[in-house]
Order: sequence, then C-alpha cells, then structure tokens
Amino acid sequence: MKIVYPIILLLCLPGFAAFSQAGQAQVSAQQNEGATNSNKLDQLIVQLHPGVAVADFVMDANATCRFAKQIKIEKTLSERQHIYLLSASQIIDRQAFIDFFVNKPTVVAASWNAPVSFRDSIPNDELFDTQWDMERIGAPKVWEVSAGGHTVNGHEIVVAVLDKGFEIIHPDLIANAWKNPGEIPNDGIDNDTNGLEDDVYGWNFRGPSPIFSVEKHGTSVSGIIGASGNNGIGTAGINWNVKLMFLGVEFVDEVIAAFNYALEMRELYNQTNGQEGAFVVVTNGSFGIDGVMCSEQPIWGSMYDLLGQAGVLNVAATANAEWDVDEVGDIPTSCPSDFLISVTNTGQDDKRVSGAAYGQVSIDLGAPGQSTSTSSTNGLYREDFSGTSSACPHVAGSVALLYSLPCTLIDSLALVAPAECALLVRNAILQNTDAVPSLANETVSGGRLNVYEAMKYLHAYCISNDSVRQEGNFKELYVGKKGLIQVTPNPTSNFINIDYGNVDFKDVKVRVFNMLGQEMIFNQVATPEPFKPQTITIDVKDWSTGVYVVNMFDLTRKISVSFVKW
Repeated sequence: MKIVYPIILLLCLPGFAAFSQAGQAQVSAQQNEGATNSNKLDQLIVQLHPGVAVADFVMDANATCRFAKQIKIEKTLSERQHIYLLSASQIIDRQAFIDFFVNKPTVVAASWNAPVSFRDSIPNDELFDTQWDMERIGAPKVWEVSAGGHTVNGHEIVVAVLDKGFEIIHPDLIANAWKNPGEIPNDGIDNDTNGLEDDVYGWNFRGPSPIFSVEKHGTSVSGIIGASGNNGIGTAGINWNVKLMFLGVEFVDEVIAAFNYALEMRELYNQTNGQEGAFVVVTNGSFGIDGVMCSEQPIWGSMYDLLGQAGVLNVAATANAEWDVDEVGDIPTSCPSDFLISVTNTGQDDKRVSGAAYGQVSIDLGAPGQSTSTSSTNGLYREDFSGTSSACPHVAGSVALLYSLPCTLIDSLALVAPAECALLVRNAILQNTDAVPSLANETVSGGRLNVYEAMKYLHAYCISNDSVRQEGNFKELYVGKKGLIQVTPNPTSNFINIDYGNVDFKDVKVRVFNMLGQEMIFNQVATPEPFKPQTITIDVKDWSTGVYVVNMFDLTRKISVSFVKW
C-alpha cells in the first residue's frame, strides 16, 4: 500500500520566516545575503520507482493533472535514487496537486520544496572571552593525543558542512578548506566527470555555482569544527587540521543534492581504496524546518541511512524553540536513522538553554552552544554565536576528531566495514556523555557531549579487539582480553619492558616476585592514559638468574606472566 505523507504548508502561514540572516562566502564573488528564491515555493521533490523514465512521467502528468499547468523537470537531484525536482505554474489547489503525485503508483514519495532555517539565535547572556566550550567537552585532553586531520594510516579526514554560505578565505579556515583532488581549479571543465565544473571546494547548490555567498552563519559553524589551531591567530576548532567540504544549501532540494554529493564522494573513496573521492566521515546540518515530522520529508529523511551505509555519520541541530520534538515534530531531528545524531543546546551552567527543543526519543544529547567564540566574516571573530546551530558543530567536529585517534583497528574498520565503524563512533559519543540532570528526561543519552570520554571508549575498544577479518561479505570482530600484560624481551639479561593495558583507566599495581613467590623484587603503581605508551621499563642486570613472575592488579582482576633472567 502506498503511504500518503501529510504535507504541512509552512510557507502559506503568515509571518513564516524563511530563515535567519547570516553572512558568509567563498573565493571570489559575493551574492546577495539572505536572498530567498520565491520561484522554488512551487516546486516538488519526487522520487520515482526504478525503471520509470522521468520524461515520460512528466509528459503523463501534464496530460492528466488538473491542478496545475506547465509541469517540468528542473533538475536531477540523484540519478541513482531516481530523485527529481519538478516545477509547475498556475497551481490551483496545492494540496490536491501534491496528492496527485503522492497517489501515483510510479511514485515512491513526494514533498514540497521549502527553505530550511539556520539555527543560530541572538544571545542574551554575558559574552565569554574564552572558548569555555572546548574545555567543557574535554577537547584539550584529546588534543594531547591528536588534534585531528588524518587517520593513523594517513587518510585525510573530511567534514561536509551544509550551510547557506561561507567565507572560505577567512584566515582561520582557508588552510583547512577541502580541495577536490579530481578537479583543476578555474579551468571551466568538469575534470572528475561528476556533472559539476570547478567544484574545487565543494559546491554551492543554491547557485548552482562553485562560488559561495559570504555568510556569517556558515563561517561560524565551520570555525567550531575546524578553525586552524595553534597558528597564533583567532580561535581553535575542535579539529586543528581537518578538511572542510563546503556545500551551499537553502531549500530541501539543495540539501538532498548536497547529501548526494557527499555520499558519492565517500563511496568513490571506498571503492578506490582512497585513490579518488573524499574520506567524508560526518556531515553537519545546523538547519531544519520547525514543526515538521520526518515522514513529511521522506526523501530527505532517507538520505541518512544511505550516507551511513557508506560510513558517513550525520549531525543535526534541533529547533530553537521550547517544545518537545517527539510531539511537535522537527525535520531532520525527528528522523529515526541510526546514522543521525540530533543535538540540543546547553549553556555554561550545563543546563539546556531555554528556547532549545528537546525530546526523550528524538534528541540524542546536548552540546555547548551559548555565547561561543568562533570565526566570523571579513576575517574577524565573534564571541556571541549561540543556538543549536552552535551546539551541532561541536558534535560533528568531535566525530571527525575521534577518527584521527592512533588506532589501526578503527582505521581499517572505516574502509572494510564503514557502516559498522560509523556506528562505533556514534556509540562512543552517545554512551559517554556527562550526565546532566536537566537532560535526563529530555534526551536519549541524558547527557552533554564529552569527546574525551568518547576517546577513552575507543581506546578500550582498540586494545580489547585483536583484529578485523573479512570473509566475503561476512565481517567479524574478534574480541580479545579485557586488559593485557606482556614482558619483552624474554628471556633477558639487562632489562625488561612491561607493556600493560587497562580498559578502565584505573591505577594498576605492578609487582615482580621470584618464582616461589617468596620475595617481592619490584613494586610500582601506574596510571594508564588513553593512547599514551603504557610501558614500564625495569633494569634487571643485577638480578639473580632464574624465573620471575610479573603480576598486574587493579580493582577487579589480577593478570600474571613469567619471564626468564639469565
């Protein structure tokens, strides 16, 4: 049975705000800031069943539809998924017009094109002169291990940022701008044959053009994710060296096309073992449509699972409104995909900011988003970026940062089993939030983002899983010991290295006894740290020849291993 999706015509309501003003850019020309294309308000996004020719479909619609005239194809949003943007003139009855398409047996789903709103808000709190948010989520502790940019095996990590526009030449962003390896800049040729000419930094689907409008909102979002760190100017992003793929969007059709762009880049990377495409690990979407359930934009909602199967997580900001998303709705944070992380806004007091939406089923976690410091237009900075738009990139940036940890297992898993790796990183974030009482009944996790705790979770995964094996289409994780101890060299005459691991990061006691257990030769307490060398070196050259036993104790277990001194 065909499902008929209800359509809420937000654009017909008095006072509907298309989206909040922001001002940002790309490399050369600037477009009018905040401009909305009113011609798009009478457009439909239609997904056809495989085998249906869109030209024949539109010809039939023009012959049989009584509710509009001059139905035509505006553009293809995804050839593989059979998604198209249609337009019409002289629409007589909007509801009857869309019902005509929804009820056709050749149609999978149909929905109105509509603008998305970008979810920043004007702050009403005292400005902060430091990046309090970074300390709050534990980022500095992670930076001691990795500041982002590449996986342990050298794969360049990419974040796809969907927003209205960007100042790509901002001094804190330009070094981290992704560059399409398959495209030659400014030659007017589609070098990588993806249908887009000179898509060097991504693509402005609003144009359509490789040139982006200069918008404050997208520049600020990008700065939280990946402003260049440790360069002596401005602010530091959660990732100091990550690559930012810029995708300009305003309407739903552009959001879908942008997701499809990121998806195809990651799939190409997977298929060519990193020789082509881009290692996109996460998308950031600090926008949405208030009060709309995911079922009302089914094509948009379906993109998250497609991206997830390729290994791409997606992070979305919920509404800047005091309501329960589970009841009122929100697109996209009401979408149920396992590859979507939905975020609400928390302040410096670690409470949900008044005016940020919530939902015990729909909203996964909170993240700092009140009066945060980040990049702004004209090469400047701001200390007032607020709203769920600010909270969202903290989570997206954390996803990218976790992929850079020194764990070969995660690196391999990302290519061998990309969907499983994406879910592993998602679990690391959602299972390791800091509990926040005000979020206990308002979010799935009941907590606020802590990327350091998520890093510790992945460290435990890395040392407790021995290998990843692929047999045909079957992927199996082999779980090893919960904790380990190894002594090398063995036998020895001069020294031993005691390598140990403890997934709980509790202090461990290391003791060495003679073989009869009669005499303690060595006694030391060690504190494990994630992704730091966990080795104790002991000089044994003056010890007597014989067999010794090394015992490692923590709160729950003892592990022993012997070695020979000769």
